[in-house]
Amino acid sequence: MDKIRTVAETLAILHQNHHLIGVERQPKQLKTLDFDGKVIFSNDPETATVPPAFFTVQTIQELKALGGVPDSEYGPGKMKPHHPLPEPFSAERLANVSGNHIDLCKAFRAYIYSDSALVKDYEEMLNAKRFPMKVALYSGEKMTISSDNPLVVEDKDDYGEPVVLVYEQIIIEPGGQIIYRTNGRIEANTIVGNENTGKENVVNRGNNGTDGLDGAPGNQGANGSDGKDGTDSKNGCLISATSGTDGASGSVGGLGGDGAAAGNANDLTITTSQSLTGTVNAATIGGNGGNGGRGGLGGRGGNGGNGGNWGNGTIKWCPAGEAGNGGTGGNGGNGGRGGKGGDSGNIYINYSDGSPVLQVVSINGLGGEGGKGGWGGIGGEPGNSTRVLGVHGLQGAYGKDGLNGEFGDDGNTGKIYVNGHERESDRKLNR
Repeated sequence: MDKIRTVAETLAILHQNHHLIGVERQPKQLKTLDFDGKVIFSNDPETATVPPAFFTVQTIQELKALGGVPDSEYGPGKMKPHHPLPEPFSAERLANVSGNHIDLCKAFRAYIYSDSALVKDYEEMLNAKRFPMKVALYSGEKMTISSDNPLVVEDKDDYGEPVVLVYEQIIIEPGGQIIYRTNGRIEANTIVGNENTGKENVVNRGNNGTDGLDGAPGNQGANGSDGKDGTDSKNGCLISATSGTDGASGSVGGLGGDGAAAGNANDLTITTSQSLTGTVNAATIGGNGGNGGRGGLGGRGGNGGNGGNWGNGTIKWCPAGEAGNGGTGGNGGNGGRGGKGGDSGNIYINYSDGSPVLQVVSINGLGGEGGKGGWGGIGGEPGNSTRVLGVHGLQGAYGKDGLNGEFGDDGNTGKIYVNGHERESDRKLNR
C-alpha cells in the first residue's frame, strides 16, 4: 500500500498545482449539531449548507493520483478488478455523445478506482469531454457528526462527480452518519468512531427508483341505439318495431408504467494518515427499484338499446322490439414491470495506525415489485323492452383482469476493501 498523505500535504498540493479556492469560507471547526436537520455538502452552492471550495483538475490521470485507487493496488495477490466495464471503445460511436454517456461514466469510474489499463482506450476521450473538472472540496481542522444531524454528500446532477472531504480530525458520535450519494473521498489525519448503536456511520447509498404511473382507465363503450316503434294499420301491423342494438364493449385499461431503475451506489475511499480508532460501521447500499404502476381499470360496457315499442294503433298489432344486450366490459390493463435494483458501490478503507472495530456491509438494491393488473370493466346494462314473449337483453359480461407486472431484477453487490484486503459483510442490514 502506498504511503498515505497527510492533510497538510494534500492541501499543499491542491494550493500549488490545482488552484484551490474558497477554503477560507469554510469553518475550521464544524459540528453538524449546530445546524437544523441534515447538513448537505454538495458541488452546488445553491443547495449546500456550507459553501463548497473548488480545485481544478486538468486530466483524469491527475484525478486518479489525487483521490483514486492506485493501479499498484491491483495484480496477483492483490485486489482483482471488480468494476463494470464499458463497451469496447469506438471513437466514431462516441464522437457526438455527452460526457455523461453511460459508457463514459463506466470508463470514468473504472479508470479512477480500478486498474486504469482496462479502459486506457477511453483516456483521451474522457479528458476531452469531462476535463478540466472543478472538484468540490470541504476542509477544516475538526468535524463532529452528531446522531440527529447527518452529513449528506451529493452531486447536484447525480452524475457521480466527486466531492472530497479533507479534515485533520473527524469525530463520529454514536448514531452519527456520513451519507455519500456520489463518488468521493474522505481524507483525515484521524477518524474517531464511537460506541456501536447498530446504525451505519459511513453510508455509500444509491437513490431509489421512482414508481411507475398507474395506467389510465379504459373508456366506456358506446350505448346501443334504441329500436324504432312499430306502426299499426286498421288491418294489422304495417311496420314492425325494431330491436335495440347491443352496447359496445368497453376499451382496455391502460398499461401500468414501469418502475424506474434505482441509482447505483458510487465509490468511496476513506484514508487516515495517522489513526482510525473506535467503532465504525460502513455500508454500501444500492437503491431499490421503483414499483410498477397498476394497470388501468377496464372500461364499462355500453348499455344495450331499448327495443322499439309496439304499434301506435288502437289495437296493438305490432309486437315491441327486443332489447339490446349490454356490452362486455373492457379488460384491465397489465401492471408495469418493477425497476431494476441498484448495484451497491465499493468502499476502500486505508489507515496507517489504530485498532478500529470495523463492521462492514454491502447490499444490493432490490428490484421493484410488478404492478397489479387492472380490474376488468363492468358489463353494460341491457336495454328495456315491453315485449311479453321473446328474447330480452342480457347484462354484458365483465372484462378480464389484467396481468400482474414482473418483478425487476436485483442489483449487483459491491465490495469493501480494508488496507487492500477484501472484507465480507459482517452482518445483515435492516432495510
